[in-house]
Amino acid sequence: MVRMGLTDKAKELADTALTKAGELSEVAREKAPGYLDRAADLAVKATDAAAGGVDRATGGRFHERIEEVTAKVGASLDRPRPADSPTVVVEPDEPKQP
Repeated sequence: MVRMGLTDKAKELADTALTKAGELSEVAREKAPGYLDRAADLAVKATDAAAGGVDRATGGRFHERIEEVTAKVGASLDRPRPADSPTVVVEPDEPKQP
């Protein structure tokens, strides 16, 4: 019976974890754009609601400034996301044969 040392076991577990993380990162990359678009839509709605509330509360005194800020927020959320943005892929080392 061959006993695995603590270091060997830790390396095996780390390799397994890295492999699983790689698989999950692929799933995350596929789903992330949809979540980002949905979050941006919700942020625009929240910004509009907040701007309307502040505009009413101030009696329209800062209407132009509120509109400018709202437009900037909208523009920053509508920024195109580069398709060739870098991704990090970590591949585990090959397990050593005893």
